[in-house]
Amino acid sequence: MKIAFTSCMRYESYNIQPGWKHINDSDPDYLFLLGDHIYMDWVPHLGAPKDYSLVQFKNEMKSKYENQWNEPHFKALIEKMVNKNGLFGTWDDHDFAWNNANGAEMTTNREKLKKEFSRTMFHEYFHNCSTNLPEVYYAIDTPHARVIFLDNRYYAESPGKNKKLLGTKQFNYLYDKLNHNLKYTIVCGGLTLTEMTENWKNYSNELQYLSEMLSEKENVLFLAGDIHKNAFVKPKKLKNGIKTPPQIISSGKAIKLFGERHNWAMLDFTNEGVKVQFYKNNALQESLTRECNSWLKINGY
Repeated sequence: MKIAFTSCMRYESYNIQPGWKHINDSDPDYLFLLGDHIYMDWVPHLGAPKDYSLVQFKNEMKSKYENQWNEPHFKALIEKMVNKNGLFGTWDDHDFAWNNANGAEMTTNREKLKKEFSRTMFHEYFHNCSTNLPEVYYAIDTPHARVIFLDNRYYAESPGKNKKLLGTKQFNYLYDKLNHNLKYTIVCGGLTLTEMTENWKNYSNELQYLSEMLSEKENVLFLAGDIHKNAFVKPKKLKNGIKTPPQIISSGKAIKLFGERHNWAMLDFTNEGVKVQFYKNNALQESLTRECNSWLKINGY
């Protein structure tokens, strides 16, 4: 079973994206897109959609989705994955609303209508992949793993030790979905747990709670995007002996910021275990791939 995953594509940076053909040719069983599938804002106009009228916000978002989803190489891959029932994903700030947007603080009537429209567009272009409609957090079962997709935007507050990122309802859902008998648990989110400046560490109580919850399961992998590079992050120590799960990150599929980015990754599950391959500009990142697979093998994955 093969899962291709990536994040962060900006049509305005690359209106032709041939790199999707490389994923298509690898013939994955699943494609996970982990946020920033469109960019509602960009440098130097970060946050601009806050001031858009509702009509402008809707028109901009719909246009950006149409452009990305009609890019020929992406369109061919999406159509193939939809036919396989293999297209899944979640979102992050730029396809939710705007840079660093937190849904719990979108309290005016216009802001509430914007985030509802964003959720509608996500479900439309992801072909209602969520098994928990109308939510963007949901779970699916694959032959080797239960996969749980988190929503780190709709219910989020501004960062802080006692602030909410997922919120109680979503945590309860996650706890319930961790009750399964498949060998692996894969948790997917737009944000990383520990990397770069915007991450779960900024919500230290929720990171501790999440890690405690996941530590009760064996063979947990955390997949994420956002940071515009591929990375493997070993478990990191928190309080009371708890560690984060290993993070496998793929970000920057079609984006131009501090250089060109064309990154993606593949998880390959067999009865013997799981292996990862990281790609940058469609070439295998051998050192990173070797480091990740060595750790997974040593730790019984």
